[in-house]
Formats: sequence, structure tokens, C-alpha cells
Amino acid sequence: MKASVVIFLAVLFQYSCGNAINPLIAPLARETGISEVQSGLFFTLSSLMWLIASPYWGRQSESVGRKRVMLIGLGSCSLLYMLFALIGSWGLSYHPAALLLFILLLLTRIASGLFFSTVPVAAQAYIADTTQGKERTSALTLVWIGSGLGSIIGPSLGIVSSYGFMTPLYVAAILPLTGFILVWTQLPSTKKKNTLVNTRKYQKVRPFDKRIWPFLLLITALQATILSMQVTTGFFVKDQFHFSLSEAAKVIGLIFMFSGIASITSQLVFVRTLKLSASRLLIIGTSLILLSFTSLFFHTHMTALYVTFTLLGLGIGLVLPGATSGASLSVSASEQGATAGLITAAQGLGTLSGPIIGTSLYPLNSLYPYIATSALFMSASIVIWIKVKQQNAGNTKEISLN
Repeated sequence: MKASVVIFLAVLFQYSCGNAINPLIAPLARETGISEVQSGLFFTLSSLMWLIASPYWGRQSESVGRKRVMLIGLGSCSLLYMLFALIGSWGLSYHPAALLLFILLLLTRIASGLFFSTVPVAAQAYIADTTQGKERTSALTLVWIGSGLGSIIGPSLGIVSSYGFMTPLYVAAILPLTGFILVWTQLPSTKKKNTLVNTRKYQKVRPFDKRIWPFLLLITALQATILSMQVTTGFFVKDQFHFSLSEAAKVIGLIFMFSGIASITSQLVFVRTLKLSASRLLIIGTSLILLSFTSLFFHTHMTALYVTFTLLGLGIGLVLPGATSGASLSVSASEQGATAGLITAAQGLGTLSGPIIGTSLYPLNSLYPYIATSALFMSASIVIWIKVKQQNAGNTKEISLN
């Protein structure tokens, strides 16, 4: 199996497992007495640990190797999400004090956050070790697409909740374990390169570099939108339509399954088959996502939610590769590593801010999180449209994605 495929699957499985928990938190909180703000801390503190630990795992990948760090991350992800599922099942069955259950679940989330960045950090470093030029850009795009798809595919596992509310998490915990086996058996280890050579070739890129900051803003806004909707849709479905615990989890899983299928379809058709340029992907994708918000005017109908998330999935499948590739194509070969790190940080910032937006605004009004994220994403879209227009004016020949 090609190394790029193994890395893609490892990232996809890690992110799918990590995001499978998102739509389950709200129904679990409603059933056990955990508040909206407390449930938001599950995401906020986990994401904060992710950002804090990322530099450490980057250093560890230099000292102990990329492959070993990926194995640590995949193994810990499987164990910690299995532990979260067991604690959640215990809480639903034996009804302990809500504060005790919250603390136990929060500690598990903090631990998972500390280990979660291992795979994307080590994967990008591995690619930097083994590829050059356009090959590197193409391989890095697979990593970013894997993380984006995982954020949609993971929540769709809720469709198996009819076999038990925590069943999606038990299933999700198997995914990084599968990735662990693939990396262990199929991924060759890389030898550490000469440090002086790497130092000369590596160039830092500032977050507000005019070449890439619009793409970083869009990625942050997109990730914040996804996470805000994921953490509040569970509350919305249960409060608006009065489903039981298992019914709510199943409906939420179906919603995200439609979104995931739409995202994969748009990737296959527009990115891999038609090979549209990054600018066209961004224009079409942002328009679809903005259109998805209009269906929320009909939020009292379940069909509107399916339409919203289907359009959202179609847009995500275009915006994520368009933005990441656009940023990568805007910098030189020696700046690819730094740019990849900034893209990961932008995703992390969106993952951190999205749940805060969603869980703080939802108690005020169930539609406020959607209104806030739509305004944020519209602002980022306007910026990227201006950026695309400027690029097209300066360079009429667009580079298509491979």
C-alpha cells in the first residue's frame, strides 16, 4: 500500500473517531443533567489541549520518529474514546451525580485532546520527509481532505445508535485501531535528515502573510461553523422535535450521513474528476454553504435540516481542498511545512471557537448559533472572493488540482 494512502487513512480514521462524539454530547447532556455550558467545555478544553500539545508532538516526531508518534496517537485515540463510551454508558445506566459524571468525562476529553494532534502533525512531517515539489502539495492535500472528511463522516456514525446510544463511539474507537495496524505494518520508517540542511530549506510563514491569511480565515470560519452546528444540532433536534435519546442520536446520525455523502460526492466529481481550479472550488463551495443557511428559515420542518446539512456537505467538499490547496499554491516549496502548520492551527482555532459560539448562544435562542456562524462564514467568503478576483486579475492561467 502506498505511504500516502496509509497516511490518508490514518488521518481519516483519527478525525472520524474524534468527531463521532460531537452529535452525541447534547443528547447525553440532556439525559444526565449536564448543562449546555459544561458540554461546551468538553470541546473547548479538548481543542485547547490539542493546540498546546501540537508543538510538543512536533518535537517528539523529530526525536522518536514520525511513525512512532502516529502509532502513539492512533492507539491512545482508540483507548480514550472507548473509555469515554464506557463512562457515558455507566452514567446513563446508573445515574450518578451530574457533576461527578461531568468531571470524569471531562478528564477523558482533556486526555484525548493531548494526544489528538499526534497524527496530523506526524503525518505532515512524514510527507515533508518523503516528497518534493508538486508531489508534496498533492500528498498534503490528501491529509487535509482526510481531516475534513473525518469531521463529517465521524458524526454520521450516529445512525447505529439504534443498537445502543453509545454504540457509535464503540464503533468509532475501532477506526484508529485499524489505522494503527495499517501504519505499523504498511508504513516504512523515515530516517532523520541532516538538521542543518533542513534549517536552511525551512522558512517561517506568518499567519497574516497577505498571500495566505484569507485562506486561513476561511478554514477557521468553516471549521467553527461545522463544530458549532455539530454541538448544537443535538440539542436542537431533541428540543424541537422531542425525540427519545436513541431516536435523537439516530436522526442526528442520518443528518450527518447525508452531509458526509454529499461531501464525498462533491470531492469525487468536482475535485478528482473535473479537476476544477482552487478558485472555482472556493466560489462554488462558499456559495453552496451560504445557500444552506437559507433553509434554516424552515427550521420547524425536519426536511429543512436534511437540506441544510446536504448543502453544507457539498460546500465543505469543495471549500476545504480549495482553501488548503490555494494556500499551498500561494507559497514556495520551502514554505510548505510552515503553511501546513498554519492550516492545522486554523482548523484547531475553528474547532476551539465553534463549540464556544454554539453552546453560549444556544441557551439564548436555538437559532442564534446558526445566525452567528453564517455571519462569520459570509464575512470570510467575501474576503476570499476578493482574494480570488485579485489572483485571477494577476494570473489568468489557473492551476487545476491534481
